[in-house]
Amino acid sequence: MMSLFKKAEAHAAAKPDPKGTGYDLDIEADGDDPATAATVVNALYAKYKKNHERRKDYASLFSFLIFVGFYMSILFLQRSASEAYELTSTLKNNLIPEDTTMKGSAEVRDWIASVVTTTWQDARCGDGRCEAPFEYPEYGRFGCKADCNLLKTESQITPIQIDVYFNFSHPKGSVSPIDLMQDASWNLCPMEVDELIGPKKIFHGSDCYYETDQRFEQQVGHVVREIDDVPDGDWSVVVKKDIFLKVAGAVRPRFNVTVEAKNKRLLLAAHYGQIRRKYEVTTYQAIKTHLEKTNLTLAHEQLQLYLDITNNSLVEANATAATTAATANTTNPYDWDGNQTALVADMLLRRTMVNVSMAAGSLCASSFTGEQYLNVTDYAAVPITLYNATLFSSDGDLQTNGCSCVQGAELNLEPETYCYCYGPLAVNPDAVVDPNRVGVENVTVSFTVAKQRACSEVWRWLLLDTSTSWNQHLSLAWTANIAAQATAQSVADTEFTSVLTWLSQLSPVTFFEINQMKGTDVTRLDEASLTTLKNDNVVSERALDGNATVVANAIRTSYPYHEQLIALIDARLAVVNTPTLTTPLYASPPEFPFNFTYMVPTSLDIANALYPDDDLHAEVDVDIVEWNPAVLARQQYAFMTCNLLERAEQYVGTCVKPEDAVDPATNQPGPMVEDPEYANVDGRTSIYLTQTRFQKLCEGICVCEVDALDADGGDVVKKGCATIAGPGHFCTCEVCRVTAQFDNVEYPGNATAVAKRRLLGFGGGGGDGMSRAEFAARGDRWSLPHRRLLLENGPQRRRQGRNGRKLLQTDLDTILTAVQALAVKQSNIDTNVAAVQQAQAIANQDANDHHSDTALETIIKAGFDDLKKGTDSLSASLEEILAKQQQALAAAQESLAIQERTNALAESAERSIARLETAVQKQRESIQNAYKTGAFADVAQYVAIQEDAVITRERKAKENLLMNSPCQMKVLYYSFSLDNFNNTVPPVAYRERFVGLNNRVLAGMLIYVERKNLMKCTSSRFDDIDATCSGGRDVASYGVDPVFKLGTPLYVADYDNFETLTKVYNCSEFSNADVGISATYNDGADASVTGNHAPYCQELYNARDIPYGFRHKALPGYAAGFPFFFDINLSAEEAQRWIDVMNYGLMIDDVKTQKVTAQLIVYNAELGYFGNVMVFFEFSEGGKVRVTHSLNTIKVELYDTQADMSRLAMEIILVLGVAWSVYEELMDVVDTKKRTGTYGAYFSSVWNYVDVASITLHVVTLIMWFSYGFGLAANFAPDIHYDIYKNLEASAFVTNLKVPNQMVEMGAMFLEMKSLVEYLQLYMTFSGINIMLLLGRILKLMDFQPRLGVITHTLALATADLTHFFVIFAMIFMGYAFIGHVIFGYSSSVRIVFP
Repeated sequence: MMSLFKKAEAHAAAKPDPKGTGYDLDIEADGDDPATAATVVNALYAKYKKNHERRKDYASLFSFLIFVGFYMSILFLQRSASEAYELTSTLKNNLIPEDTTMKGSAEVRDWIASVVTTTWQDARCGDGRCEAPFEYPEYGRFGCKADCNLLKTESQITPIQIDVYFNFSHPKGSVSPIDLMQDASWNLCPMEVDELIGPKKIFHGSDCYYETDQRFEQQVGHVVREIDDVPDGDWSVVVKKDIFLKVAGAVRPRFNVTVEAKNKRLLLAAHYGQIRRKYEVTTYQAIKTHLEKTNLTLAHEQLQLYLDITNNSLVEANATAATTAATANTTNPYDWDGNQTALVADMLLRRTMVNVSMAAGSLCASSFTGEQYLNVTDYAAVPITLYNATLFSSDGDLQTNGCSCVQGAELNLEPETYCYCYGPLAVNPDAVVDPNRVGVENVTVSFTVAKQRACSEVWRWLLLDTSTSWNQHLSLAWTANIAAQATAQSVADTEFTSVLTWLSQLSPVTFFEINQMKGTDVTRLDEASLTTLKNDNVVSERALDGNATVVANAIRTSYPYHEQLIALIDARLAVVNTPTLTTPLYASPPEFPFNFTYMVPTSLDIANALYPDDDLHAEVDVDIVEWNPAVLARQQYAFMTCNLLERAEQYVGTCVKPEDAVDPATNQPGPMVEDPEYANVDGRTSIYLTQTRFQKLCEGICVCEVDALDADGGDVVKKGCATIAGPGHFCTCEVCRVTAQFDNVEYPGNATAVAKRRLLGFGGGGGDGMSRAEFAARGDRWSLPHRRLLLENGPQRRRQGRNGRKLLQTDLDTILTAVQALAVKQSNIDTNVAAVQQAQAIANQDANDHHSDTALETIIKAGFDDLKKGTDSLSASLEEILAKQQQALAAAQESLAIQERTNALAESAERSIARLETAVQKQRESIQNAYKTGAFADVAQYVAIQEDAVITRERKAKENLLMNSPCQMKVLYYSFSLDNFNNTVPPVAYRERFVGLNNRVLAGMLIYVERKNLMKCTSSRFDDIDATCSGGRDVASYGVDPVFKLGTPLYVADYDNFETLTKVYNCSEFSNADVGISATYNDGADASVTGNHAPYCQELYNARDIPYGFRHKALPGYAAGFPFFFDINLSAEEAQRWIDVMNYGLMIDDVKTQKVTAQLIVYNAELGYFGNVMVFFEFSEGGKVRVTHSLNTIKVELYDTQADMSRLAMEIILVLGVAWSVYEELMDVVDTKKRTGTYGAYFSSVWNYVDVASITLHVVTLIMWFSYGFGLAANFAPDIHYDIYKNLEASAFVTNLKVPNQMVEMGAMFLEMKSLVEYLQLYMTFSGINIMLLLGRILKLMDFQPRLGVITHTLALATADLTHFFVIFAMIFMGYAFIGHVIFGYSSSVRIVFP
């Protein structure tokens, strides 16, 4: 058949159709004609070929359509537009500003604040999840019990006890103690890093344990706080406004305090029992000694008492007689010598009679040894009745009664001395011749009776006289015995009270804890009170000894004889008088200062035996931290010695020997001063410190102290030169070296010429020829240096730093003006808020009155809602502004109060010096007047009083200065650490920040500010209006840290001082020699620049020595500018603080800000998409802010799911299809070459260009996609958090970068995200272009079909006409556009830019 068709073709070619019809044969007529047959065959072949080509074209068209559809399906799956739109729409609704223009920087800051406030939300307690470490167990007023339980049940806690001691007493003439008390406060807060720049991480952050600072309600007292749930970490007891160091305290572990208090309580109870028994023994021994006195001892004691009384009577009588005689100008008639002689003779006679009557073995003594005499009591069976009841008494006259003692015996038969008494002659009728009175008539008593009378009267006097009898002596013994227990208890209680008093001073915490125990059960030692324990110690011991009760109850009725009482006492002493029962545990009697750490040897064994289950010897570390112990010890006022180097350097002393003293002015020995010791040598001088008066002065006013270590390695302060440098050294300082100190002292030249009193001179030995008037005229020179020192070093001067930096706007008028301005602003805001609220109320009322039509109810309600939302938003904004203004006002008022207090102290110091001047002058005049009137015993006393007055004056001047000069003006931090070591460390976690419901923020929100330089405009025509124009990029530091900016709510007055400022903004830390960074300072070359002298470096401080708020930091992908990063780990409160730093630090302003970029990256885990949001705020030259944005989403997890793997299979098939397309196109090129003989023929068709472009884009997009999927996207691994700032919770210098920090890494991540977005966007752009080319190829393939090819045919035919049309259209359009631009371009945004 094919050969037949070929023959037909050949025939047809050989025999053309004459008619040109191609079918010129009559088939019926020429049916048998071979030519006709060939023609028919040719026709059939042409038809066949046409149909075959058409089928081939249809196949090509539909296969290409399938390929395009397959390709677009892959693009659809790759793009997942519906998922991407869900994320994009959420981000757009939550982050993108609605307006494309803004009025100024305030609206930009408001947008940033709204995004941060909405996104930075803290975890909610009660949702059932304990999101550690941001949610944590409850303690104090912090934590979430609902989700995390209680801290003390979840962790090991160290219960602590905070003891705060305070004594606000202050000398008169200065600030009132009540004011000091009301100003001061304290709190327990997380310790701040470097004391100032922010707290370390304790669960809740930087808030103090107590919501409000704890105030003081008394001027003197002790506050105890027991806290059992303080978490581990670094803490500080923060004391505020304690300007004179009136507050002391300690933090102690509660368990140790309890153990120490229990041990001390048991030891004190044992100590009391021991001293009680010791004094009981002492009392019984005294009673026993009292009972064991002999008759002779008692008699001589009474005789000595009689002698003393009689002699005193004689002295008084003689003095009275002398006074009377002097008055009458007569001779003293009193016979003093005779009376003294008579008294001596009388006492000799009495002592002799006692000795003779009581001599052992004598007849007299043997007559009075019977029981009825020796144990006489009120109940004696045989009372003594003798001749005369008053013979031997103090009223009796032995001489009158004829008493005498002689040596030798009657008739020489008795060798001993004997005495006799005859008595009154008229009483006894007996008449016996007295051998000593031979020849004397009327002798009335025999000699034997006279001797008996002398003996009996002596014993009567001893036994029965009211003042000396055994009756009274024994009565005292029984009385003392009955009171023995009470006496011992009284003495022991008095001593024990002293011990407890000293314990309350030296260890008040232990004392407080001891008094907390009120239990009465002695078996429960943890609860029993000290009273219970000490009483039980005494009672228990007495219960074991029956003699104790017997002797305590012994009375004269039951035991009339002293031997019986002695026997009872001996029985008791035999039991109790042992070391184990009477050895005190501590020093007894006690002396202050009492040492509770010293115990009497072996005494601890006694206590341990009493309480065997308690380790009373255990050393317990009671104090975690202690501060200002001088308040506790009730020592001198702290202000007299605190911080003297800065407050009163003139009183800071050094220890020197007098002969080694050197005059600082001349560097020679001295200063030399006239020496009053050499009164007769004019001009004699000596080194001032060799003179006693200057030694006393220097020791009285100069302060010499050095820090040292004690024997145990503890810190101590050595005071006094004798302790510091050794004997012979004296403390000297600037004030005591003033040689004119004693110029006002008068030194009389002749100490013996009291009546004439010649004045040698003033202040020295030689005098200077001054008159008294001249002397009085210069009498107040001593006060001049005190006034000068007050001006130089007074409290009002110490507010500026050592390098002259003053507090920001510390001038009182400036502060007051600022406060008033803030008050006015606040009042205006209140008025505006009220006006808005009133307008809202009127609008609502009008709406209700005029819109009652129910048909419009929905519309009206919507309008009301919009109005209410707008008004509420405005009200909220105004209220927020009002709150900020109120905070600023409070800060300013606090600063004002501090300034007022400082000024008041300065004025008080000046007044004190003036009063002291007056008092010194009056004192000097009084001393001189007293000297003139002869009131002093001698000149030495007069001089000593004057010199003492000088020393007193200088001491008072020192006190006046220091009591009005605050020790310090800062917040005080007393830091300590709690660490139980075995607690679980909180996991490293990062706060979850979401945009919308579940789009988690990565790292945080970056705010990047680009600033422009301001320069003089090129045209100077209108310089008087404004001469500044922008030009170039500005990367210089700018702004201010609002913590040091008065008038902002962030301002902290306690930080605004030299020490704090230079510690927070430490230029030495800024320097880094390893990387070639060094701080630069003002070298003084430019006289107009007064700031930036060391330590205020130019990198951290502006020319006014105020710290910058923002510094340049380059980030990848950004032009030179200033980053400000809202970290995701900022809490909601901290984020608001950072917003305030941004606002009040003037990070974004209307003058120099050129562009602000805000970038945020989120991740949606459910969709697997990242979102990159960038909002651009461009500050135009026209005065508005243009707002643009870039919002893109990408998916980097491309081959994780089964669906992804199916798409990968499709992508592989697509690769094969593209490869086939490349092959076919190459084959087409080859076929064209074969047909035409040249490759150029292939490029003669436009459609071939479309094919090549489409296939090329196919190849490029495939390479891009797989590079993206298996390279860029697979390698994209952003961190959830980057460490950038040193401390997110810093209370100052919040933008201080951590060293090293991850700012660059964070910027690189943001840039990588941006690059991924741009890369994917480019891929999608190429894919879109390729789709357009594929549509062109489809049109090419449709050209074979008459109906489908109408479009291509029409375009081909109309190409020339369309080209000319568009040329004319473009010309006309451009003309009209230019007209619109010229006429309306200034007022319409759509005509601003000419196309």
